[in-house]
Order: sequence, then C-alpha cells, then structure tokens
Amino acid sequence: MNRLAEQAIASLTMFTKIPFWRIFPNLSSESYRNVVTWWPFCGWITGLICGGIYVLLCQMLPPLPSAILAVGCRMMATGGYHEDGLADFFDGFGGGRDREKILSIMKDSHVGTYGVISLIVMFCLIVSLLSSLPVEGGVCMILGADPWGKFCSGRMLSFLEYARRNVSKNAVSYNRPGVMDTVLAFVLGVMPMVVMSVVFMELSYIFLFASLGAFAVSFLLMLYLKKKIGGYTGDCCGAVYIMTELVFCIIFVAMYI
Repeated sequence: MNRLAEQAIASLTMFTKIPFWRIFPNLSSESYRNVVTWWPFCGWITGLICGGIYVLLCQMLPPLPSAILAVGCRMMATGGYHEDGLADFFDGFGGGRDREKILSIMKDSHVGTYGVISLIVMFCLIVSLLSSLPVEGGVCMILGADPWGKFCSGRMLSFLEYARRNVSKNAVSYNRPGVMDTVLAFVLGVMPMVVMSVVFMELSYIFLFASLGAFAVSFLLMLYLKKKIGGYTGDCCGAVYIMTELVFCIIFVAMYI
C-alpha cells in the first residue's frame, strides 16, 4: 500500500467508528501523523452516510424526523468525536477566565451547562436547516459542508501552535501541514462542491459564498484561540469544524430559499 493510501485509511480509522482497522491492521504509526490532511476525505464518507440515509428515510417519513435520524447516524459514524470537542470548547471558554483555567476545564471529562446548551443548539440548528430544504438541496448542502468544514478547521495546524505544554507520551503528534498537504486538503474539501456545481449549475454561487463565509468564520475563531489560549487543542479542532459547518449551512439555506 502506498503512503497516501495509508494516510487516507489512517484518517478514516482516527476520525470515524467504521472498523477500517480490522481490514488494515498494520498501518504504520507515521501514517497517523498526517491524518488531518485527509480529514476532509472523511467528510466525503460521513456526508454520504448522512445524505444517503436522509434520502432513504424521506421516502417513508416527513423531512424533520428523517433529518433527526440522518444526523444521528452521522454522529454514530464518528462516535460523537467532534460533538465532544464542541461541548468541551464551550465549557472551557464559557467557564474559564484565563488560559490555564480554560485548558483545565476542557480536559475535564464531565459536560457542563455551556456544553449541554451548545450541543442542543447545534443539533436543533443542523436538523432544522437540513429539513427546511428540498431533499436534493439538503443532501447537496451536507455533502458540501462536511468536507469543507473539516478543511477549514484543519488549517489550525498550519497557523497555530498546540496550546498544551504537557502532552501525553501516548498522544498522536500531528505533522504541521506543508504547502502540498494544504493543497491536497483543499482539493479534498472543495471537490464535492465542484462536482455538484457542474451537475447543478445554480448551486455554484451558493457554494462559493457559503464556503467563503465558513472560511472567514474559521479564521476569526483561530484569532480568538490565539488570543485566549495561545493555540489550539483537539477539542478546538472539533468545535471549529462544527461551527464552520453550521455557518456554511446557514448561508446555504439563506441563499437557496
């Protein structure tokens, strides 16, 4: 197996609960150091899971329950990995007044009030946005938002340092993406939108503004993280992904309708 294929499978193993590790048990430890570059590729898979289930359920159920179940299945496919980061992010930044306190709260395994509220708002928002569109429009939105949100969040490794000083010896140490890694991640993040824009020309300008808006928000969040804690953590990556995806979806729905 070549190096790029190993990195892609390692990314799927890292960021989803799909048991690729059973099929490919001998991936090198080095392949896991570049998984963030391939994170948008994981968005292809989780986006297809969500979109595919939504299409199937809409044949039998109204849009709202179909959207709830489809988004729930996507969460199961990722093990709630990103949602956990979102909850920790809001607990930390909502309850912490300084850098050390924020990082300490984020490391706590318990979910606080800010975290619970953020999860409720996030779930209600993504479900309502998905169900507010025609089925084909909702599927296109998810297939574009999932990979692009992961590309935007992954740029933190290029622009910020890791915020924690004491890192566990067992923790995966990610490589800082180089120019070619960033180009590859961009291609993986933007390709679904390009393909859908060719098929549905009327969506091209919607994808353009939604992706630019999401990237702008991710950049502002990076500046905020730099100011507050001097860098990023894994929880921050998950939280920024979800928030940029939501911004993408809000702009998409506003322009589609």
